[in-house]
Amino acid sequence: MPAMPRDLPTPPPERLFLPGPVGRLAATWERPAAPPRGLVLHLHPHPEHGGTRRNNVVRHGALGALEAGCGALRIDFRGVGRSEGSYDQGVGEVEDGAAALTWLRIRHPGLPVFVWGFSFGAMVGLKLAARQAASCAGFLAVAWPTRFYSWPDLPGPAWPRRSAFLAGDADEFVDLDRYEPVRARRARLEILPGADHFFRGRLAEVRRFTADTLTAWLREEGRATAG
Repeated sequence: MPAMPRDLPTPPPERLFLPGPVGRLAATWERPAAPPRGLVLHLHPHPEHGGTRRNNVVRHGALGALEAGCGALRIDFRGVGRSEGSYDQGVGEVEDGAAALTWLRIRHPGLPVFVWGFSFGAMVGLKLAARQAASCAGFLAVAWPTRFYSWPDLPGPAWPRRSAFLAGDADEFVDLDRYEPVRARRARLEILPGADHFFRGRLAEVRRFTADTLTAWLREEGRATAG
């Protein structure tokens, strides 16, 4: 895969292995030039359809996180690449994400932690963010695939306290009429005219959505701390 264009003065990515529930998880850790203001876990699309942490949408999400001053952790789910274990229908993958969040919190205690997911990763990410609603500062979803998955039945308190969704109106895996749970909770929903599932020619807008959303949420976090 070609190198991702970098226009940010960030240190080189660190490739490492994290302890996971069924073995080690391959990961890429990136940090901004200054001390991070927050931490973002990035989750990739479907493992059985070529999804990895090196997916272009995921990598541009990581660029957006760096632009907002956050550290960005991308993991390969179990059974992907050099991660141990095997695909678990989105169940064990939630546990993989939880292990990655633990690693982030140990490495940088006290910072707000966000979950970001693309496609299958967005489905997994919502379940993860809901399970950790009390300690997750926000959830960002790119192309939550409503044609393949039903929204989880989450009570009001379990829905992430901040959530933002990006989808294209030409996405073959997304039915925008099924985004009613997002609208009902008054979460941010941005729809890109003409964008397909993989945001071909529109990856800069994935980065912008990520950076803008995180910057706004970090500003809110700062006001809450100051108050």
